[in-house]
This record gives sequence, C-alpha cells and structure tokens, in this order.
Amino acid sequence: MSRTKVQIFAGFITLFLLQNFIFGQNYLVGFSKESINPNATILSSPLAGFGDPKQGRFSISFQETGIAKNAVAMCSSDTKFYMATSDNKLWQADITAGALNWVSIGTAYYVTALAYGNGKLYGTDKYNKLWTKNPDENDSPWVNIGFAYETTGLTFLNNKLYGTKKNNTLWVRDTSPFNVPWKNIGKANAVRSLTNDGTNLIALSKYDNDLWTRSISSSNDSWSKIGAPNRTTYGTYLSNIAYTNNKLYLTSSKNKLYYAQHNQTPIYAYASYFEKNSKKALIITLDLCGINYSFSRKIKAEIKNTFNIDENAILINCSHTHYAPLSQGYSCLQDFYRNPDPKYLDIVKNSVLTATQNAINNKTDSNLSFVKGKTNIGYNRADISKDLDNNITMVMAKQSNTNTVNGVIMSASTHPVWHSQPRDFVTISSNYVGATRDKLGILKNINNVQLMQGCAGDINPYKTDTPDQTANKLTQDFSNLFSASSSAVTGEITVKFDSIAIPLNNFTFNKAVSIKKANTGKFDQTSERNVRWANRIIHQYTSGTLAKSATVYIQILKIGDWNIIALSREAVSQYAIDLYNHFDPMKLTVLGYSNDVSSYLPVKWHIKKAVPNYEGYESFFIYGQSGVPVDNVEDIILTKIYTMMQ
Repeated sequence: MSRTKVQIFAGFITLFLLQNFIFGQNYLVGFSKESINPNATILSSPLAGFGDPKQGRFSISFQETGIAKNAVAMCSSDTKFYMATSDNKLWQADITAGALNWVSIGTAYYVTALAYGNGKLYGTDKYNKLWTKNPDENDSPWVNIGFAYETTGLTFLNNKLYGTKKNNTLWVRDTSPFNVPWKNIGKANAVRSLTNDGTNLIALSKYDNDLWTRSISSSNDSWSKIGAPNRTTYGTYLSNIAYTNNKLYLTSSKNKLYYAQHNQTPIYAYASYFEKNSKKALIITLDLCGINYSFSRKIKAEIKNTFNIDENAILINCSHTHYAPLSQGYSCLQDFYRNPDPKYLDIVKNSVLTATQNAINNKTDSNLSFVKGKTNIGYNRADISKDLDNNITMVMAKQSNTNTVNGVIMSASTHPVWHSQPRDFVTISSNYVGATRDKLGILKNINNVQLMQGCAGDINPYKTDTPDQTANKLTQDFSNLFSASSSAVTGEITVKFDSIAIPLNNFTFNKAVSIKKANTGKFDQTSERNVRWANRIIHQYTSGTLAKSATVYIQILKIGDWNIIALSREAVSQYAIDLYNHFDPMKLTVLGYSNDVSSYLPVKWHIKKAVPNYEGYESFFIYGQSGVPVDNVEDIILTKIYTMMQ
C-alpha cells in the first residue's frame, strides 16, 4: 500500500473513531405531555393544598344556558327537560335545541318533586301523594300510585324511586303502579332537590346550597360534599337540579337555568424519556399537590409492563400546585379530602401512560448539557433569617442533526400557593409553575419545557408578588441560563432506589387525649381536624397499630454525569442546600415531592423551635401522622444518600 493510501486510510479511521466518540456521548431523548384535567364524567373535585375554608374548595362552577321561570321542580330524560312551575303548570324543553323553548304540556298541581324514568314522569305533591304520567304534549292524566310523605326530592335510578323527606331521611321504593311501601335507607339532611348520574345520588341542600353525592350500594353509605357556595363561581341561588348526558343542570331563584362545569385551566402530566446503550430512564412531572406511594408504584408497574422501563428508573415528581384536584388522602381533614376519586386517578394514570408512549415515539438522537444558576422568588417562611434553596438547574436537549433545542428539563424550589383573584382560589391550575413553563417556551420557541419541584417545604413566594410576577422572575432567571456556560452531559444511565425508616417521636396517648378534650365542642376547621387526629391516634394506641417510624424514599437517577437526587415528602430547603454544597461542583439536581408526598420532612431547627411551627409540628396533624421525626432526621437521610451516591 502506498504512503498516500495509508494516510487516507488512517484519516478515515480517525474520523470514524471521532464520530463514534461524539455520537457515543449522545442519548435518545423524547418529550411529551398530556392533560390531566378532570373530564365531564367527574362532576366536581375538591382542590388539594389547603384545609381552609371549612366548607372546602371545589372545581364545580355554573354556566348560564337559558331561562327556567318560576320552577318548583325539575327532571330530565336524555333529550328533554321537564319542569313544574309555581302556577301549577308542567313544561318541557328540548335539551338538544340551540336555545331552550319551554312548551306547556299540561298541569302539575302543587308539585314538590319530579323524576323521569323508563319513559314516565313521577311526581310528588304537597298532599303527600305519588303520581305518574306519560310525558307527552296531550296533557295525559296523572295517575296516583301511592303515598310520598313530605317529599323534598325525587329521582329514578336502577328501576327504583329514591326520595328525601323533610325529616332528613332517604327512602326507596319500587316503581310498580301500586301503593308499595317505601324503605328507609339512611340520612339525607335538608335536601331541596335530588337527581342521579346513573350510578350515584346527587342532592342539593336547602339552607346552604351545598351539593352532595352518595352511592346506593348499602344503607350505610354516607354523603360526600362535591360543591359549596364560594361567592365567585358558585352562588347561593340554586333551587333545583337534574342530571343528563354527563351534565348537571340547575335552576335558580333568578329564573335561570345553568349547567355545571369545572372551573379550570390546563394541567398536565409531562414525560421526558432518555435512552443510551439499551438503558432507559423516564422523568414524569405531574401538576398535582401530591401522590401516595401506592399510586406511584401502580403507575410505575404499568409503565414497566408496557414499555419495559425499570421501575427504579422512573421518577415521578409533583409540582405541588395547591390548585389541583385531590390526588391523595388527608385522613384528618374534612371528609371530602380523605379519599381521591378513583376515576380521577385513572385519568392521571392513563395520561402518564400516553405521555410516556408519545415521548418514546418522539425520541431523537440528542446531546445534553447542564447548567446551574440562582433565583430570587421567595423567602423561608418558617424563619425569614434562615437560608432557602434558591438553586435552579436546567438540562437542555439538542437534536444532534440540527443542533436545535428540542426540550429543557428545569428544576426550582417553589411553593405554588399564592393567587391573584378570588376566582383563582377555586380554579384548577398549575399556578406559576405552569406560567413559567409557558412563558419560557414562548420566549425561547421551545415546545417541550418541563419543570421539576425542588425542596420547597419551607419556601413561599414573596407576598408582594402575584403568581404572574413570580413566573416572570423565574422565567427570566431560566432564560439567563441559556447564555450561561454549560457542561456536556456524558456517560451511562444508572439508577438506585431505596427507602429508610425514620424514627418518630410519637405524640403520647395522654397528649392525644388532651388535644381531643381541648378541641371538642369547637366547630372551626382546625379544632375539628384536631379532634379527628386525636381519635385516630387514640385508636392506634388502643389497637396496637401506632407507627413508630416514617418511610422516606430516596431515588438517585444518573443520566450520565447528571445526578438527580429525589426525596419523597415535603422536604425543606436545608436538604437541598447541604446536598448542593456537599457535591459541588457535580452536575446535580435535588428534588422533593417525588414518588410519595405523605408528610413534611423538616430538619432539626424546625422541630426544635420554641414556638411550634407548621413545618416541624402542625403539618403532622394535617397529614394524620403519629409523631414528628427525631431531631437528627437530616443526618440520617444525608448519610443514606452519601452511601447511595458512592
């Protein structure tokens, strides 16, 4: 071989090795997001994040859709509304019509409640009689089929009639056209109107205009609140309700007809997928206040079965917005905060699976770079003199063939609690977390902007800033990182996942008894919460089920030399501060609110404050915990992390 050919061959080999070295540092990266807003199958959702006000915050609001003049009772079929009015007339209107046109179809004397089922109307009157008729326009006669004493609400479900009485009871009977007896199946306090969604009963209360629902599976089922007047999206003027075609309709004392809808702006499940040399990792962020470990494990198991991603390589982080539907149980708050709606959790799970699939489908050969900076959007609310985690990090993904930015994954320690207007307080939203994502995406022309929540347990935004002002500041700080010096992310994907049992200083039995005694007979939200907590702890002592430790989950996800340390629970700033200092100058992102958000995670100074504070004391009543972590909780957790990082 000639010298020239040898040189050319050597050049090709060098180029080949260089290309393989360059491309060997790249990752397959994909992004996606899916809505996790509740749909029409969910009538209303309590919003998580605050125990106050006592009557609760709900997503339900009302949109005017027509006139319903002088209505005293209302019901509906799939296609028609039926209304009895105070002048003893019966009317119908076509639901599918663009504008409601009420047509008189006869008389309805002294009606107290109406129901529709199996092609017939049923009605009760002030003389305690139950009637039925064909709902046609020929004024067919009403036929008496029995008695219905002091009926306030009536509905047809599963071929049975359910009725409420003035004495606050719920009754059921067959629809047979005979005087069959009613059967008492429980309580129904001060019901003004009754309907159902095909599965559960829905009631409107007379005095406070609250909305309630309950199942009919047994007579022991209890009612759960799904709506309460808030003077913004929900007034105190409702009088009758009817449910059809996945919508709740309501008449008002103002002679108007409304339909219920969620008061909401978009919230999302985001997915970032990473792959290198057959190793895979997935980062999911949810616009939720928090999730329980059992739910995150369920999601991870389905992802593993569907997409063959190691469960330990799946990180689920919550934005901790205080304006999201309930997604975890709070055992000591009001009853509507104790159990999230399974239908809503299914929406979240299915959206995560879809986002994961799309992120995998969207994967492109990309190079990653890491950059770190600072922000100034808040203060340490537990002690203004203390430091807070003001670190922000950003990983940028650029497509290898075009060098264009395909997506960014950011982190910041924020606490989305503020609102600008009263309407915001009862609106589903991602708060300034979502606003920051949107603003940065527009500013930098990037479609995929994902924000992970850091250790924000004791951080609040400045009280003088609106959510939009906070978002503007955070957006600018992240925007500045695009011009800052960044470092290439290189290396393999590795994961570790473990847990540690943190010993608790339990509240004593006598302490629980004294708290119960001090709060019994008081009817403010905090006192009632404390009584529920005390009853819970007393039961755990007497049944031998009192927890003596609290599990903290620690996940370490290494995408090359980008290290993510993710803690469960509401970790306070000091964890992030210490970890960033200890591992400086490592490419590091520290997160809280990951995989499980079942209590606060304070450090010693929160616990030892002379005046009991929220993060180190009161929050454990909110979460129904049996005790406070031991003083050296941070040392225990950091020691575990240092070992896992080796």
